[in-house]
Amino acid sequence: MRRQHYQRKGFLIAIISACLPAAIIGMILYVVGTQQIEAEGQKTHRNQVAYATERINENLNHLESIMAQWSFNLNLSSSYKDLDLYKDYRSTRSIYQALSWIKASDPLIQEVTLYLDKQQVLIKESTGIVGIESIEEKQLYRALASYQRDVYWTNRLAPRKENVPYTLVVRIPGGLVETEAALIIDVSAKQLNALIAELDSEGTGATLLMQQDGGIVSLGATDIHQPTVLDKALMKSVQGQKTEHASSVESWDGEAYSVSYGQMKRIENMWIIAAATPLEQMTKPVQTVSRVMILTGCLGILLALFLSWYSYRHMYQPVQRLMQQLLPGRAAVTTDEFATIADEWKHLSRESQILQERVDQQLPSLRENFLLQLLQGHLSFLSEIELADRMAQYGWEMSDRVFAVLAVQMHGIYRSEGKFSQGDEQLVTFAAVNITQELTKGKGLEANTVNFQDMTLGILIRQPANMSLESIQSSLFHLAEELAHTLNSLLKLEVTVSVGTRTSELRRLPVLFDDARSALNYRKLGEEQQILDVNELIPGGHDAIMYPFEEESLLLKALRSGNEEELTQRLDEFLRLLKNQSIIELGVRQGLLQLCSNMLNTIMISGYNPLALNEGLDMWEQLAEVREPEAMLAWMKQHIIEPYVSRLHSTQDMQLKQLIENVLQTIHTNYAKDISLEGCADLHGTYSKKLSLGFKQVTGQTFIDYLTQFRLNQAKKLLVETDEKINDIAMQVGYQPPYFNRLFKKYEGITPGQYREKADQL
Repeated sequence: MRRQHYQRKGFLIAIISACLPAAIIGMILYVVGTQQIEAEGQKTHRNQVAYATERINENLNHLESIMAQWSFNLNLSSSYKDLDLYKDYRSTRSIYQALSWIKASDPLIQEVTLYLDKQQVLIKESTGIVGIESIEEKQLYRALASYQRDVYWTNRLAPRKENVPYTLVVRIPGGLVETEAALIIDVSAKQLNALIAELDSEGTGATLLMQQDGGIVSLGATDIHQPTVLDKALMKSVQGQKTEHASSVESWDGEAYSVSYGQMKRIENMWIIAAATPLEQMTKPVQTVSRVMILTGCLGILLALFLSWYSYRHMYQPVQRLMQQLLPGRAAVTTDEFATIADEWKHLSRESQILQERVDQQLPSLRENFLLQLLQGHLSFLSEIELADRMAQYGWEMSDRVFAVLAVQMHGIYRSEGKFSQGDEQLVTFAAVNITQELTKGKGLEANTVNFQDMTLGILIRQPANMSLESIQSSLFHLAEELAHTLNSLLKLEVTVSVGTRTSELRRLPVLFDDARSALNYRKLGEEQQILDVNELIPGGHDAIMYPFEEESLLLKALRSGNEEELTQRLDEFLRLLKNQSIIELGVRQGLLQLCSNMLNTIMISGYNPLALNEGLDMWEQLAEVREPEAMLAWMKQHIIEPYVSRLHSTQDMQLKQLIENVLQTIHTNYAKDISLEGCADLHGTYSKKLSLGFKQVTGQTFIDYLTQFRLNQAKKLLVETDEKINDIAMQVGYQPPYFNRLFKKYEGITPGQYREKADQL
């Protein structure tokens, strides 16, 4: 009996020793692991909401700042106070143009309305001029225009379904000046809801954007007029919060949710972005591991029970010996087993965290957003070193690299062959971006594409710094031609590609890209494929003031091209428009002086010194003494335009002749090899169309005609001066024998053999 007592006691001790440590360790790992996952999930959720808050805040800041800029550019208080909208067609048209530009300046804008207090009308691009009839509406809009702030948000206007309930109002001109007008900007509910809904990609939780006083701006994918129970609970949870960012765990209807919110300061109010995600969704990764751990623990307990029963059943030695032999062995195995599990769990957690950080840093959306901000000049506050570090963090190779930009724009969607229709602009741009990425990837280029959602895309190309300028230009033009051809073939749209210059400074990329985009304005209408060289174009600017900027832009374009006849016509038309817009002589003279300054600036940008053109003549002093506008115009023609055009034509002819001479030298030296127009263009740093036109202009022959004639002349010399076989002569001048015989007879009227016989008889 005593033996049985000791056996039973030892059996119980063995069971407890084998099972209890495994059970305790399993429970600890399960609790700690679950808490760890929940804490990490809440942290990730909080960071996601903070990032969304920052991004949406940047979008709304951009909208507010750009509308404030437009309010000063329009200058409505001085120009349109006494405007007769139905008689002054030109001014009314300029208002419509301005509204169109404003609407296109930010993707969040759904509709822009101009309210004119004196005329008591609302002007929209879509509906035109609408009079305000009711007294209540007049009082409402007058109150909006006379509000104490120049830029503010309001929900006093009844929104349409496609707009958010809050409207941005910009008083014009604002400040201490009496306001006669206001811009009313309706924000697109679709665009804003899409930004908010990204916080709940699974659609199992709730998201919202609201004012601190409780006013709902957006509920993401949910209609704000039909909020769900979860939406209402989330509103109640975050309303009245004071901290800038916070997260917590809330329980609604028996289910736990991770709730995170962030605040962003808007005009006169704080806006709150909040998201609620089911906690179960965040702890899914630990559930599988927990089940495996529980199953492993159960199997371990069963195995321990079996081994304990089996060991003590066949054990006839004293309990002490049993404790010495069994428990240490079991303890060691148990310790090693769970230590291994614990180490493996820590290892997997550490690897998961590292991989998550790498994925977060290399998300394509972050890379594209960074490039978009860089090219648009929003990162000007960063130094060159900081920009390089940022790009290196996103995975770009920055050492020994120079940068070049291309701008691509598509036109003709309204005239397409049925593939696209109005409203498909974003779809077309998305397709073009994918095609461009595949094309550059197939070529092995270090290129990144930026989607501007408006039939326009930008391409940033990184190239080795040791490449020559000619090689870089050749590769860019070759890529531009292939890209234009591919997009035109696949999308059936007109494609214009603007090739920019190169730089080694990241801070200059916005300037280069602005130049490339501005050069797109110089495309020729109706051409399916166009390649524009920024080096040959100098973009001009526009501003909504009483000055014929459009005519000035055409005039400066004619000046850059050196078209003297068009220049004369544009100057006369410029003076006529300036007289129509100015009622006093001083205004006309100041406009002509401004034109003179811009012309001189264009001449200097083109690389010519105005002083050298006129042998040091003090042009401003002499021009200031001329009183009559017509006399000022004649003076500018004589002392600015004529010398510049003469020098420009001389320089252009010299550059073109030098290029063609270099190409001719290449032909004369390598005529026996495989020579093509495209190959010569690449070799001399230009593009095939420019070389073809220049070759015809200088030599009077096409490239292929000149090459063929030169080769045949060399062949005729060999036929007369040597006794070599005709087939060998054909190979020496770059032709296969059968083709050489046909070509020779076509140009000379006789075969090579007949030509040799005829020469021998003379």
